[in-house]
Amino acid sequence: MTSEPAIVLQAQDIAIAYGNAPPVVNGLDITIRQGEVVGLLGESGCGKSTAAYSLLGLARPPGRITRGSVSFEGRNLLTMPAEDLRAVRGRGIGLIVQNPRSALNPMLRVGRQIANVWRSHQKGNEEAARARAIEMLRLVGINDPERRIEAYAHELSGGMAQRVLIAIALSSAPKLLVADEPTSGLDVTIQAQLLDQMWQATRTTGSSVLLVTQETGIIANYCDRVLVMHGGRIVEAVTTRRFFGAPQHAASRAILEVSAAEEEHRPTELPTAETTPLIDVEKLSRFFEIRNSPKRVQAVSEVSFTIGVGQTLGLVGESGSGKTTVGRCLLRLLEPSAGRIVYRGTPISTLAKRELRKFRAKLQIVLQDPYDSLDLRWTIERSLREPLDQHTTLSRADKRRHVERLLRLVDLPAATAAARPRNLGSGVLQRINIARALANDPEFLVLDEPTSVLAPSARIGLVRLLRRLQKELGLSFLFISHDLTTVSQVCHRVAVMYLSQVVELGNTEDIFNNPRHPYTRALIASHLAPDPHNRRVDRPRIGSLSGEIPSPIDLPSGCYLFSRCPHAVARCEAEPQDLLPDGQGRWTRCWRARAGELDLRAPEPLEATIGA
Repeated sequence: MTSEPAIVLQAQDIAIAYGNAPPVVNGLDITIRQGEVVGLLGESGCGKSTAAYSLLGLARPPGRITRGSVSFEGRNLLTMPAEDLRAVRGRGIGLIVQNPRSALNPMLRVGRQIANVWRSHQKGNEEAARARAIEMLRLVGINDPERRIEAYAHELSGGMAQRVLIAIALSSAPKLLVADEPTSGLDVTIQAQLLDQMWQATRTTGSSVLLVTQETGIIANYCDRVLVMHGGRIVEAVTTRRFFGAPQHAASRAILEVSAAEEEHRPTELPTAETTPLIDVEKLSRFFEIRNSPKRVQAVSEVSFTIGVGQTLGLVGESGSGKTTVGRCLLRLLEPSAGRIVYRGTPISTLAKRELRKFRAKLQIVLQDPYDSLDLRWTIERSLREPLDQHTTLSRADKRRHVERLLRLVDLPAATAAARPRNLGSGVLQRINIARALANDPEFLVLDEPTSVLAPSARIGLVRLLRRLQKELGLSFLFISHDLTTVSQVCHRVAVMYLSQVVELGNTEDIFNNPRHPYTRALIASHLAPDPHNRRVDRPRIGSLSGEIPSPIDLPSGCYLFSRCPHAVARCEAEPQDLLPDGQGRWTRCWRARAGELDLRAPEPLEATIGA
């Protein structure tokens, strides 16, 4: 008879309180065994992150652990001397936090930060530490790691910054990894790649993972057991299959109901769009010069598309593919290096800044992080009034009434106007950002990863809001996202980007049901459906990519996907690829796909892949 694996960590009767208030975590019991991946699942605000931090003997000030024990390798972390505890953190137990902007030191280069953590737990000189930093950045999918180790946190995208945190946590090969929403800012391919590696590490090294998440797809595909948290307590602790098959607690059933509701909408239900172009983009390119070097970073290369009146174009691809740069160039927040951007027949890409100003009210943007988008010192009313101050001559009373109308438009009560951002959740703040973008009745919005930091229930609400606003106001959207489920719900058409280029463009349902480009196929294959009977870790990686993303500085002479594509042949290495139409609304950047030479068997239907 096989004995159970050894216990790595056991927390018993943990309570965490803030001041004299009742404990936010009360009676927490968690057991993690060698080699298992345990999912800690629950709605936003249930205490998941607070519980996870307590396993390292930590509580965010002014919180404190008021009782309980945490046993790791036979020692109680809560009574351990501070010096001994520091040795455990990082080497024995690693931590990945959710918000990279607050966790990374803005004054140090990211390579130095990885090296410092590694050297605090391992013997090695500066050269070895630098090599380890490069190795870890390569492991987490950051291209050109030799250059990236010299970057500061503010020079990285949100997804890249999150990967740096993962690299720091994994650098010392901890026995237990506590991962707090580790992939919330990552695109689907990198998310799947990192979770694949994390899961494989537990199988090959016997290490363990506590994976804190709100995503049922991650739980279904990677976790052995599920701990459901509600109201500061573990209310259900079961195997993954039993959780999905027969949830016992009301909180568990509510989570699964939200998961099902999030995936129920289909593209055919979208508001009808016109074919009349509102935005016409032709061969848009953007390069970034490198200081003290003749080379340059190719961020966007000859991207072309149109967006019709009342239409949503989804722009998807890996972090660093150029999606956000395209969105910012459309609004001239970044100046294009080449190409044309035409709005209602006016080439705004060549307008002087004074002439461009009159178009600003009609072209707006909603950014990824709602907390970074608002002045934390201002009331919501002042934030919503600011665009009115810039573009209108309304009286103060009229502005106040307009602010109330904007709040109603995004389904928020008028009392929200008096609040400040720090007192509101991310879902409410993102609605406020949308309201501010709508202040001057625009026709076109760039939505840059608007749902990436939201809880599942908040994402559902935001999707419904965007669809309603588009129907009522006739808005057009460029929807930038790595969330394929949401893209399938809000977009009429999809453009897939890889390493600065659009590689496939077509109707949403056609793209998802019959992807032609190998990279598109890989994106869809990386989607994590909430089905524990069809786990990613148990099935062949059909359509998966291997290898590293080429550097955007030294790009391949032929197809940019050549080094990673399972269908590449010798001709692909030398022959540049063009985005060409098939005459039926589909554009593809792959000569083998157009010639019908690829055995790209259609994936599961959209209903099965993105949700039934």
